[in-house]
Amino acid sequence: MSLHLRLSFGLMALLVSISSQAALDLKQALELAEKYDATLRQAMSDYMAAEEAFPQSRANLLPDLTASGFYQRDDTRRENSTGAIGDVDSNFTTKGYDVTLNQVIFNKTFWDAMEQSKALVAQAAANYEVAKQDLILRTARAYFNVLGAQDNVAFTRAEKEAIGRQLEQSRERFNVGLIAITDVRESQASYDNAVASEIVAKNTLRNNVEALRVIIGDPVDDLAPLAEQFPLLLPEPADIEQWQTMALDNNLSLKASRFGLTAAKENFQANRGGHYPTLNFRAAHQYNSADGSPFGDTFGGADSTDNSVAVQLALPLYQGGGVSSRVRQANAQVWSAQAVVDQALRSTVQQVRDAYLGVVASVSLVEAFYQALISAKTSVEATEAGFEAGTRTSVDVLLVQGRQFEAERDYARSRYDYLLVLLALQQAAGSLDRDDVWQINQWLDPSAARSASEFYAQ
Repeated sequence: MSLHLRLSFGLMALLVSISSQAALDLKQALELAEKYDATLRQAMSDYMAAEEAFPQSRANLLPDLTASGFYQRDDTRRENSTGAIGDVDSNFTTKGYDVTLNQVIFNKTFWDAMEQSKALVAQAAANYEVAKQDLILRTARAYFNVLGAQDNVAFTRAEKEAIGRQLEQSRERFNVGLIAITDVRESQASYDNAVASEIVAKNTLRNNVEALRVIIGDPVDDLAPLAEQFPLLLPEPADIEQWQTMALDNNLSLKASRFGLTAAKENFQANRGGHYPTLNFRAAHQYNSADGSPFGDTFGGADSTDNSVAVQLALPLYQGGGVSSRVRQANAQVWSAQAVVDQALRSTVQQVRDAYLGVVASVSLVEAFYQALISAKTSVEATEAGFEAGTRTSVDVLLVQGRQFEAERDYARSRYDYLLVLLALQQAAGSLDRDDVWQINQWLDPSAARSASEFYAQ
């Protein structure tokens, strides 16, 4: 059964095409991040480096063929003072070569080290996939943080303008004696607080824009916002236990920890191999040629050829306790790796269950906050009408306006939180990939994008 969340057929018409828009969307942001993000490039480099562990360990078990040669010039002069033997004055050269073949027949340490390298490569591959999934979440979170900050600037600005209008009305009513000065001062205090909130919101937006730029590399100008309506999808299958089972089978962080445990066990076996005998095969061919000798021309030169074949058995008896110490160290590392697996397993269960429940709750929250927003708007209209009729004060109007803008913030933030927990569920289950981003990308509306300068402007 597919892990991807299926679209509800009744909401398919809400998908928006973005093929020819100029605004940056989530798909483009992820593509830029994949090329620029330093964390992902580090993970890729670590994986490429780890891949070399296997051929290096395998090389210990493959034939080792070595060839060498030499050329030597000798100049010898020997004088005999007794005269019994004549003086010697010789000049000659010696040259030769040798070829040596070494082949491991049995070496437990080398075999286990090769198995360890396989596990380490698999662990590095899993960690690289973890980094790619993490990049998806980091990019989406940074992207939606910018959109949320843009919303917050728009809300605080609208709130400031609404309070400003209320302040003007309060002043006019005070001037004609309809309200007390305290109402004017309440409106002024609310207006001043709204100005400060707008300044904070603008600064938060700038910080979030910079955070996204760190990931994608390019300056952020226009971002495609979420469409007014998009599908609110529940997890499929709708069974938390099935999601937990899938996560235990496919979660990449859990897989990486398991490969780490396998590598630690193979390292333990490799160190135990230090107690085992080794068996090696050796074959050598040597040739030497000399056109003279240190004893003069009387003895002349000589050519020699030597061929040898040997099988060498080595039995370790005592190495100062070093092998036993390394075995104990490797055994402790196995227990450490097992603890990492246990923790990863528990974290995976927690993550997938939290994410599943988070998706279910987020769907309800988005709907609830939408209803709260409708109620808040209705309350503002009724209170403003009461203010015009003289039955409600300006303080009452300010209070319900504040609740309206709070409801707008909650509703906007709940939509972004829903999308992020949707991705987090796929990550916990081990199935998060670019297709999930492409699906969410269809729920954006590039035609509604606004330039960042609009939010920074006064």
